[in-house]
Amino acid sequence: MNVAAPPPRENMGEPLPRIDGRLKVTGAATYPADIVVNNLAYAVLVPSTIARGRVKRVYTDAATRVRGVLDVLTIGDLEGKVEKPKFGNAGSTSIGPLQDNRIWHDGQVIAVTVAETFEAAREAAVLVRADYEEEKPSATFDSAGTEEIDAKGASPFLEEHAGVGDFDASFQAAEVKIDERYSTPTQHHNPIELFSTTAAWQDGELTIYEPSQNVFGWRAALAEELKIAPERIRVVSPFIGGAFGSKGSMTPRTAIIAYAAQKLGRPVRCVVEREKAYSVQTYRAETRHRIRIGASHDGKIAAFAHEGWEVTSRPDNYVVGGTSATARMYGYGAVLTHVSLVKADRNTPGYMRSRPRRLTFMRSRMRWTRWRQNWAWTRSSSAASTTP
Repeated sequence: MNVAAPPPRENMGEPLPRIDGRLKVTGAATYPADIVVNNLAYAVLVPSTIARGRVKRVYTDAATRVRGVLDVLTIGDLEGKVEKPKFGNAGSTSIGPLQDNRIWHDGQVIAVTVAETFEAAREAAVLVRADYEEEKPSATFDSAGTEEIDAKGASPFLEEHAGVGDFDASFQAAEVKIDERYSTPTQHHNPIELFSTTAAWQDGELTIYEPSQNVFGWRAALAEELKIAPERIRVVSPFIGGAFGSKGSMTPRTAIIAYAAQKLGRPVRCVVEREKAYSVQTYRAETRHRIRIGASHDGKIAAFAHEGWEVTSRPDNYVVGGTSATARMYGYGAVLTHVSLVKADRNTPGYMRSRPRRLTFMRSRMRWTRWRQNWAWTRSSSAASTTP
């Protein structure tokens, strides 16, 4: 033990050394985009400038004339060569951005430029133009054109709405009733380490260097998209520079870069610029909540209801399931929960550390605690005023 690692207190566990700590603080840790790969080409994503509609035509002539440009992949180039991604545990979305001319959300990838240098690839990406058949998007709650569906059965992540007893009767009979609404905003991941993919083929074997929280799940999903055996793929992720869930599901970018590397016959690296990550990665969906609590004057809860509404994309039924924890935290008596999905023209949300759903319930608890404190103070004041 020393000053840096003093003896633990009674409520602490034994201190354990972080074997990667020195590497990270000294800059010696090698993240996936830092790994040296021979004969590397660089890729840059080209985002859609509309949020809903279809791509009529993509113009790449100016981009291909940039010195050093090797290729420009665009809509239709992956058709028949790469399977569309599947939404699930390992896959972040079912949207195949270069396999369909449908635009599901703003910033959807419509092309990828590949060049000898990052600078050339980025210059070429700026020169890519597109004609669109634009439609009016529905972006969020209360937007005209959104679709609301029951989350139960729409997603394997929510098989039931937790509940017990007769909430309506218990709530109506309660001496004290609380009925409040809360909301959480969209929140985006901004880890220190940018999102990146590096793909290298050798003798029919593919190596992917990418920050991943699920390397074996990615290998299985990528093998399905590329139509090869999983044993022919390695996903290498020695360090992750921040994730909180954002690197848990594979995005369509991985298969696109792998295909680009295979087509060119040389490794390709794509490091997503910070401003593009908001639309090509997952994010925390915005949510709304209605919480009702029925209780007796002594503070015993007899009825609890938590209803939630969550934004997701048009094609994918991503469920936060913010009611699943709150419904089971206490012996409420009667419990009612329900989750609805609001499908909008947005990219598919994804995993993120679950602070908002805890905060939602904690705010409700704080309000309940304040009510109990006020009730106790009122009772004590009344008793004092009637004492002879």
